[in-house]
Amino acid sequence: MEIGVVLVVCLILVLVGLVGSVIPGLPGTPLYLVAMLIARFCGDVEMSNLELFVIFILVAATFAVDFFLPMWTTKKFGGTKAGVYGSIVGLLVGLFLPLPLPPGTSTIICMFLGAIIGEYIAGQSNDVAVKSGMGNLIGFIVATTVKFALGIYCGWRLISFGLDMFNKN
Repeated sequence: MEIGVVLVVCLILVLVGLVGSVIPGLPGTPLYLVAMLIARFCGDVEMSNLELFVIFILVAATFAVDFFLPMWTTKKFGGTKAGVYGSIVGLLVGLFLPLPLPPGTSTIICMFLGAIIGEYIAGQSNDVAVKSGMGNLIGFIVATTVKFALGIYCGWRLISFGLDMFNKN
């Protein structure tokens, strides 16, 4: 396959991955890895095995950050397990709740409210409940930023591969 077509397909994968990094429930970081693997092995770009390995490790790390950081920040802001469980329930509700909002917004709102409701059910005060929700929201925002940054890096590398290719010709 022609390298230009391969790079365009890879860039499209990264763009879809960027959207998936922001909207919960859609694949984000795995698409970055797929794009880089396709570019390396089908596009014959000059990417070292070390760089590919580092991208693999970063993708795996973003899974951990995406899963654990909101729970950790919820606890760090004074929330209890009830707030963590509430945010998980809120995530699931938000994925399937058709609100007339931009994609992913209902999930973020439901995670926040789920943490607060979980704390209320556990008998916590308003202060603890709101702090738990804020901790969850901050954890989600930081995790999303990390995933998005990895996507920007992968997109930048693909563009630089394309520019190198055109400069050689």
